[in-house]
Amino acid sequence: MAVYVQLQETDIQTITGAYGLRVSRFEPIEAGASNSNYLLHTPQGRYILTIFEDANADYVAGLGELLLFLARYDFPTTRLLSPLNGGTKTVYNGKPVMVKTYIAGEVFQNPDEAMLRQVGAAMASLHQIPVPNFFPGRLPYGAEPFPAVVGAKIDPAYERWIAERLPALERRMPKNLPDGLIHGDIFFDNVLFEGARLTAIIDFECAIHHSLIFDVAMGIVGMGGNANHPLDGARALVDGYQQVRKLEDGEKEALQLFVEYAAATVSCWRFWKYHIDATIAEKADMHRPMAKIATEISAIPPATFSEIVFG
Repeated sequence: MAVYVQLQETDIQTITGAYGLRVSRFEPIEAGASNSNYLLHTPQGRYILTIFEDANADYVAGLGELLLFLARYDFPTTRLLSPLNGGTKTVYNGKPVMVKTYIAGEVFQNPDEAMLRQVGAAMASLHQIPVPNFFPGRLPYGAEPFPAVVGAKIDPAYERWIAERLPALERRMPKNLPDGLIHGDIFFDNVLFEGARLTAIIDFECAIHHSLIFDVAMGIVGMGGNANHPLDGARALVDGYQQVRKLEDGEKEALQLFVEYAAATVSCWRFWKYHIDATIAEKADMHRPMAKIATEISAIPPATFSEIVFG
């Protein structure tokens, strides 16, 4: 990925002084599609310093409140380190800054079925946590940049496809499905394992109040699916989920629609991110695999989809 803000030692010491940390060494983390992250080594332990590129201070403060909220429910995610003067974040050179505890673990681009079951179970546990009263609902992250993508005249064929596909999918979405607090971006690089044991689901920047089945669908797209085999791992993830929370019949019926929608929204976001927000030539085609997944999912007969995912 990228480190958008290059910090020097004096910058690091200035930022971390507000948290009472003494940093012995630090290193950039080449991860994150929108933010800059640094690993901090201190006598108190290791921490992650995040500088938010595209988020305002109020949003980051709300994200910090969410992390504190999740900690009260003992959900396996990063723990926030609050500044010495209180609150959930600081600001450096006009950009919001957050410091979180480091969690040991690694990401697996191709997790096995046992790992996927753990992810499904953790997701279901998250869905049983009540929505905090300070938490607003908003659009899935791929739908937010939709107006900027359509008519951009960068890739007219793709823009026509997404202009037709996303609204058509949204019109078909059931309105009475269970909703609640969802992560919204459960991709393999947001899940940490130590050995074969899940240690954390991280990066709640895309968390929203939305249909629970959307999170399951995004997990299918992000944890196992690929353009050639879009439902790889789907059954294991759903099996793990249902060990904790049973899907309602309406959710099962809508899952195929939501998987297609999840892939389309990710595709839309990637197109916006790497063509409009920032032109990055080596990532110019990153939206295409997700567009292909959406098309492949749409072509699967519903009975076949159900057999693959639910058995």
